Amino acid sequence: QPLTNNMTDISTFNHEADERVAAKHAVSIAEENWRSLCTQYASTFVAAERRSSDVQSALKELLQEINCNTKPSVKRVGRALDPNYAEGDNDDDEDEDGEGEEEQDEPTQPASALLADLAEKHRLRRRTLMQHSSLLELLELPSLMDACVRSSLYEDALSIAGFANTLERRHLMESSSSEKKEVEQQTVVVGVVSEIRRREADLRRMLIHRLRGDVTMPQCLEVVTALRRLNGVELERRNNKSGEQHDLEGVHAAMEMRLQVDFLEARDAWLEGGIAKVGSAQAAAAAASDKGGASSRTSAQAEQILDGIERYRTRCFEIVTQFLAIFRGSFAPSTSSSNNQDHSFSLLSMWTARRVQTFLASLNSNMISHVHDTATLRDALDASSFFASSMGRVGADFQSLLAPIFEPLLTKMIVGYWSDGLNGMSETLKACRDAGIAGPLFGTETSSSKESSDGINVDDVDVQSSRTPHPPRSLLALPPLARFLNAYLTGLNELRRCLLPGAFPSIRLAHSKLIADAKMALQANERAALTPGLRGEATKLREAAAKMKAEFDKCVEPYMQISLEVALGSFDYAIAEADKARVEAEKKAAVLAAEKARVEAEERAKAEAEELAARLKAEAETAAAEAAIAQMKVEEEEHSIEERESTGVQSD
Repeated sequence: QPLTNNMTDISTFNHEADERVAAKHAVSIAEENWRSLCTQYASTFVAAERRSSDVQSALKELLQEINCNTKPSVKRVGRALDPNYAEGDNDDDEDEDGEGEEEQDEPTQPASALLADLAEKHRLRRRTLMQHSSLLELLELPSLMDACVRSSLYEDALSIAGFANTLERRHLMESSSSEKKEVEQQTVVVGVVSEIRRREADLRRMLIHRLRGDVTMPQCLEVVTALRRLNGVELERRNNKSGEQHDLEGVHAAMEMRLQVDFLEARDAWLEGGIAKVGSAQAAAAAASDKGGASSRTSAQAEQILDGIERYRTRCFEIVTQFLAIFRGSFAPSTSSSNNQDHSFSLLSMWTARRVQTFLASLNSNMISHVHDTATLRDALDASSFFASSMGRVGADFQSLLAPIFEPLLTKMIVGYWSDGLNGMSETLKACRDAGIAGPLFGTETSSSKESSDGINVDDVDVQSSRTPHPPRSLLALPPLARFLNAYLTGLNELRRCLLPGAFPSIRLAHSKLIADAKMALQANERAALTPGLRGEATKLREAAAKMKAEFDKCVEPYMQISLEVALGSFDYAIAEADKARVEAEKKAAVLAAEKARVEAEERAKAEAEELAARLKAEAETAAAEAAIAQMKVEEEEHSIEERESTGVQSD
């Protein structure tokens, strides 16, 4: 039982300790939250403290002003009502207050006049108190308009702004011809109107700020309509001013032009904000780095660039469409309106030209930095061409400006593949010379390669004229040349993905330079191989160098020229080459046929001679046989005669 009590005490102590730790942790969290809230709202606390001190100082100044203004009047009334007052009785007051000189300047009025004046002021104040609710509503107009602006109640705010014009016209414009004292009595109305004017500026800023977001066409119409009503309020205010002449039509045209400029600036900010978040290729690189891999980074960059082009296209076209829908139909068919319409169109043209130039500059930088294959280049070209054609519907087609961006990039990519192939061949030759081995320079040459290198099949000429001919199989015996040709054909395959006619001259020039550089590399390799003192397999190295140079001039260079022309779609050249090959094939076939006919004739003559000799021999053998048979017959007859004679003799 004591053990049980001890364990119970220990568990209770642990529970209380846990509660203390939790409470301490909660207190620390609350303290941190309190400090964060204090830090977050420090500016609000400071502003409230400053506002409180400003209010206190303003109240003190007001009390001092009331005391200074009312004390002399109270003294004058007391003197007028005091029957024992004399002229010299205010010396003490002069010494105490220092206001005796000002009071002596004003003559002491009789009590009846002072009381009548006080009664008149009292009636005026009572009439003012009777209009207390109306005055409160009037003084609350600026706050009410501020609340409407913050709540996006534009119609109510514009109604208050119009009422401010009415108030100004009734109370201020009518009293402009009266005395200065009456004007000074309108300080309340002047203050209310000026506050409402400041709220109008806030309303204009808020409306323009709303255009900086993603708004639809109806919302744009609502905002622009509110801004035009604000311009109407300003025109009405200017028209209410008497004694001033205003060209209202010119002012209205200037306001409309300013509205168009504000609209384009606000929508421009919306466009830039969207492209900055999604259209940068640096963001694509950062996103792809999380996934890892060169292919994923490349695809992410391509998708990011294409997405940026698409967003730019949709937003630009949306802004232009909104501008034309809102401002093009707002002019009446008059001379001044047509001039304004021309100004609006010129403004839209300037904005569109600037946007297009910005897009092209951004596209050029992104393409140079992040596009390294022709497939992405082709996709970007298609997207940009669609963007340009879409803008062409509003008269801003810029397809002709895309070629200076994409053609140099295409040439650079193709030349990169060719340069890699040439550098690889040069490095292979140099490494073999330095190591003194010739094994990597020789391959296996099949029988089909010998047959294909002997001539051209006439039946395949038409097929080869429309596609790249098969590589010569004889290059299998020379692997460095074969790899160089593979790199060249890889560049041509990439070229087919994005074939731009404007890049043909630069590609042809790069091809000529590649041929010259390859020849120079092979010549340098041959000179280095012929240098005395070459170690290792010097004989084979010299043989490989000479063979590669001869094979390049004989086979590789013509094949590269034909492949380039076919890849560029030069069908005239291909047809001419096909005709030339056909003529050569026909000539070769004719030579072969003549040779074959000659051989056949010789064989035929030889066969005929052999046949004649055989026939003559057969005839000679036949004649000899017949002579032998005749001889045998003669001998048999002679033998028979002899037998007959001998038989007759015996019988005798």
